[in-house]
Amino acid sequence: MLKTVILWMAATGAALAMHTGEVNINNEDIEAELKFDMGQFNSQLDVDSIYIGGRYIYADKKGDADELIEISYLMQKPLQKMPDLRIGIGFKLNYSSVHSYDFVSLPLGLEARYRLPLDTIVPLYVGSKLYYAPSVLSFSDADSYFEWKVNMDIEVIERGLITLGYRYIDTDYQRSDVKFNRAAFVGFKFVF
Repeated sequence: MLKTVILWMAATGAALAMHTGEVNINNEDIEAELKFDMGQFNSQLDVDSIYIGGRYIYADKKGDADELIEISYLMQKPLQKMPDLRIGIGFKLNYSSVHSYDFVSLPLGLEARYRLPLDTIVPLYVGSKLYYAPSVLSFSDADSYFEWKVNMDIEVIERGLITLGYRYIDTDYQRSDVKFNRAAFVGFKFVF
């Protein structure tokens, strides 16, 4: 049994090399996200430029839906004149449900992350994301999807960050409008 656990940990650690993991919480919600840096697997791609990821949110008492599951694709690069600012474009596939209604959407979005040019002991970052899916990119019982998120990260140790932020997720169904989540959060972000 111990050999199996050690082999599993070694395989998982190798798969997560130079990727990011994030866990955010508040009194009623938990959000877990993994992003895999595809440049670590393919020498034809730049490192830290293309990510494939997944996210799970369990939200209690914010709306009728409790869970949101997504897979995502993001391309990002630093700006030439401002290397501390990274801009990304991407899309994701979302799934949620309320009662017997299924919500599936394919929102398109923008993401940004900026390292503040402050002379501090610990590096500070601000980040944001904005995703939208109109009815043409919403399937099943979904009508539209809208999400925005802002956060501030404090790199307390190398590759280990504390994050503070706010997220807003609106999942409009054809029969009703569900504000899936509106919440402030605190969490940890790790770069492997």
